[in-house]
Amino acid sequence: MATGFRYGAKALVTVNAVDLSAYCDDSGLDVGIDTAETTTFSASWKTFIEGLASAKFSLKGNFDPTVTTGPAAVLTGLIGGGAKSVVFNPAGTATGELKRSVSAILTAYTEASPVGGKVTFTAAFQGTGAVTFGTN
Repeated sequence: MATGFRYGAKALVTVNAVDLSAYCDDSGLDVGIDTAETTTFSASWKTFIEGLASAKFSLKGNFDPTVTTGPAAVLTGLIGGGAKSVVFNPAGTATGELKRSVSAILTAYTEASPVGGKVTFTAAFQGTGAVTFGTN
């Protein structure tokens, strides 16, 4: 039997040192690694070398227009403000749980108001520099 699975509801997200976890219902870190093709003539299979890594971070959740602490205020305050700290604890903050930190630039912010649903927000970030992979 496999062990070590975690429940996503315990995740914690802070952006620019503000905890947005109470508003979020989805978040994720996407690390990509560039490759360069090195295939030569007469090869039967393509070959590659590893290039540079990059990171993107996303979050979405329940819109809250609270003037200083809600996600609308925190996230729109980042527009044009350069890179800020993003910390993602995918399984919570208990001792030994994973913690990912990256300096990131807000690249997109969306508010949506469906007729039959709740008002939501989404935000996307582009990491600048290395992701720190650590633990609590």
